Amino acid sequence: MININHRQLQDVPLLEVVDRDWQTAPLPLIVFYHGWRSEKELVLTQARKLASHKMRVILPDAPNHGERSHPVSTLPSMTFWQSIQGNLAEFELIITDYRQRGLILADKIGVGGYSMGGMTTGALLTHHPEIKAAAIIMGTPNLAAYAQLVRKDAKRRNLYLPNDMETLTSWLNAYDLNQHPATIAQRPLLFWHGTADERIPYQQARDFFDRYHQADYANQMAFITGYQAQHLVKIPLMNKITNFFDYYLN
Repeated sequence: MININHRQLQDVPLLEVVDRDWQTAPLPLIVFYHGWRSEKELVLTQARKLASHKMRVILPDAPNHGERSHPVSTLPSMTFWQSIQGNLAEFELIITDYRQRGLILADKIGVGGYSMGGMTTGALLTHHPEIKAAAIIMGTPNLAAYAQLVRKDAKRRNLYLPNDMETLTSWLNAYDLNQHPATIAQRPLLFWHGTADERIPYQQARDFFDRYHQADYANQMAFITGYQAQHLVKIPLMNKITNFFDYYLN
């Protein structure tokens, strides 16, 4: 039986999803992030599938989401980037807590996410070598290109953005996997993206894969294309994600 435990870790509300028989045992740990304007509860189906394979899954609410819901800034993408930045700042808090309590088996740590959560995942890879496997689902690893796309769209729609918006979000460059691809460091990295994605361009992720997958540091990178698929995760994809983490962490 899968247990869902609600925890509050300092500022971070999270769900811990784990088989009841293994609650106090060290297990591979997966932190899985939800998407924009979503919440941790909407990733529970994925988490249950992972937990059924003897892994402990942590679902945090990103800043401004779920229990931390907050009005979205009228400045296009401002709250979006703040939410990702919060995820990055709080990742070490989560890992340290479970590590100190002896609940991570052999330091096997996985990270994944949908959409904004996939972008969080790619950004975490640039600074956290302790991550052993990662899955970027419907997210772009090219943060700078996506930010530029948002700025162009705001200008086209005559929406106000400060002239120094690029500078205000310049921290993105340090966490942009496209600018630091060697940080993949031969770790298993799974991409999935639909060709008809109406929110995050398929081509940004595909171009990244095509550019780097033959490099030695990316020799365990894989890309699954969802032909004519939109910005939506279905059960067969959840099973593929589960099999990926089961293979590399168990």
